This record gives sequence, C-alpha cells and structure tokens, in this order.
Amino acid sequence: MTEQEERAIAALRERGLAIPLPAEERGPWQENFNRLPGMRMIRCAIDLSDDVCVAVHLPEIRPEHQGGLGADAVNGAVLAGCFDVALGVAGVLQFPGRRAGTVELSMKFMRPAVGGTVTAWAVALKRADNIAFVESELFCGGRFCARASGMVATATGGS
Repeated sequence: MTEQEERAIAALRERGLAIPLPAEERGPWQENFNRLPGMRMIRCAIDLSDDVCVAVHLPEIRPEHQGGLGADAVNGAVLAGCFDVALGVAGVLQFPGRRAGTVELSMKFMRPAVGGTVTAWAVALKRADNIAFVESELFCGGRFCARASGMVATATGGS
C-alpha cells in the first residue's frame, strides 16, 4: 500500500461512521457475502476487518476485466461494480437486520485503472432512519483512480 493510499484511508476513517456490526459477526457476514454468485463472477471480495472502512479487493486484473478497444485499463463497468459493492456494503451495514441497497451511485474517474490490484475503500458518512450517505475511493496499483458517492436506503414495503 502506498503512502497516498494510506492517507486516503485515514481521511475516510476520520469522516466515516463505525460499522455497527460487532467484529465477531463481521467475519461470517463477509464470508457469506463473498460466496454470492456476482462476487465470484467478478472475482472480487469484501474485507470487513476495519471498524470503519469497507474494502473491496479485485486481486487480479484479468482480460475480462479490461476495457474495449485493446486498452489495458479496467473497464468502467467493472469499476462501477466494485463501487456498488463497496458503497452498498458500507451502507447496508448501518442497518443491521434490515434489507437495504444502493439507490444512488455517482462516479468520477480521475485516471485509468491500470496494473496491480484494484481496491475500493468505502465508508458511511451519515445515517438517518432509512438512508445512509456513503463515499468511496478506488486505487489501482496504489494509485488513486476514481471516487464515488451514493446513498443506500432500506426497503419499504413490498418484496
């Protein structure tokens, strides 16, 4: 991890809310989430070892992750998926025992995600009764590449 990434994570921790799930429950929650078909398909995994930050790791950039036109950069759709997971999990964990999901996702790409592993770090910034505001920063090979923000809301009625 680069100094730039360490500083960014420290800043996210300062702004973020604590994950309300006890540490001993985070491991099983993480394992169950990482077994979901979508997570296996993308080949990424969440890490809930931190008390504030959620991490999503894409440990290996494979050809199916790369963009079109012969580019080596990770495809924006893959990065959007990493952000959705990171922001979604950071928000969902603010509502233990309740169904919730990402309802808004906004991304800003700063530079191509090329080389190395991809990691998105996310935190919940603010929580109300039914909505959490979330933020994430994405690094590839230790370099800052993109930022995202969004909202996660609890399900109301229906299925």
